[in-house]
Amino acid sequence: MDIIYRKAKEEDAAALLLHLHAVGGETDNLSFGTATFNISTEKEARFIAKFSNSKRDVMFVAIDGDTVVGNAVVESNKVTRYAHRAEISISVLKDYWGKGIGTRLMQMMIDFAKDVGLEILYLEVRADNERAIGLYQKFGFNQIGIYDRFFKINEKYYDACLMTLKL
Repeated sequence: MDIIYRKAKEEDAAALLLHLHAVGGETDNLSFGTATFNISTEKEARFIAKFSNSKRDVMFVAIDGDTVVGNAVVESNKVTRYAHRAEISISVLKDYWGKGIGTRLMQMMIDFAKDVGLEILYLEVRADNERAIGLYQKFGFNQIGIYDRFFKINEKYYDACLMTLKL
């Protein structure tokens, strides 16, 4: 397995959409499902360009051959009073779980955030997603609260842990 880790490029749009569609269908732990990203490759390329042209936002990909197997995003707040913090998200194809891809992408996000002067990273994670919570805790994230009924999936509610990392 020779995974390449790098910032996403506009030409990754089609592969990234395939990744999002696949990963969204593999688990209900994400904020999206399999049919969420029914957008054109051109629109996804413009979305990626937004990150490429930003000094405080980034999108990373983990690529195995021609397949995006992991994706991570740091999206800073634009409101001045919140500009010291950024929301993060991460996804890895199920076949690649346990291979260190999430760990590597998380470290890349933290390194980027520190380099651009962000002070806090935050995320929401399903409260029953022990695997992801373990990854976040490994990097020093702390749970700051529970958001009751955060997710509604197939008419069932799930709580989310709110977690932060002070850099």
